[in-house]
Amino acid sequence: MTLQRRHATLTREAFDKLLDTLDPDLQIAAEKYERIRQRLMNFFEYRGCSSPDDYADMTINCAAKKISEGSQIYSSDPLSFFIGIARNFLLEYWRLAPKTAASLDQLSVTDHPTVDAIETMQREEDLSRSEAELECLQECLDKTDGQNRDLIVGYYIGEKAQRIENRKRLAAELDLEPAALRLRAFRVRTKLEGCVKSCLAVLAPKRNHSYSN
Repeated sequence: MTLQRRHATLTREAFDKLLDTLDPDLQIAAEKYERIRQRLMNFFEYRGCSSPDDYADMTINCAAKKISEGSQIYSSDPLSFFIGIARNFLLEYWRLAPKTAASLDQLSVTDHPTVDAIETMQREEDLSRSEAELECLQECLDKTDGQNRDLIVGYYIGEKAQRIENRKRLAAELDLEPAALRLRAFRVRTKLEGCVKSCLAVLAPKRNHSYSN
């Protein structure tokens, strides 16, 4: 049985567990879900998948099943958990692609999908850079002491009004004035940015070497 057939459906219980894992607040969880789904669609689209939305949904279904069976998302950004699963779907898509190539050749010129090679390469490069930045950020966060890591994550999490409320709560928990909290967050962010920059400098040659092989 293919990956697609195994993960074509999703139970309500598994979906609820997925949302609860993303965030206990249903509204925030829903926002994170939508962002992850869009990133997964971009992941498949930029790599030439003809049905990026379907493959994004199958990836989410698979992730939800794994979580319902006890798998944990250890990263502060759950996207990496989903991307790891998406890569397996992409490998199967590429494996099956030659079987459908003949039917594509039978399409008329107006129906045949066209791909801008330069645009595809640029998208691939942009996505690769984003993945590298995410990988380095996670590595640098892991090196940051617990209190500062919780501070910087709490300071930037959420959207607009939610972020403001999070910062008020964070300041109260740390017994800091808003100005002092901003200064402390700025210092932690500055260190993180320096760490990420150094990490990217080390990671870039390795990634370039892997692409050339």
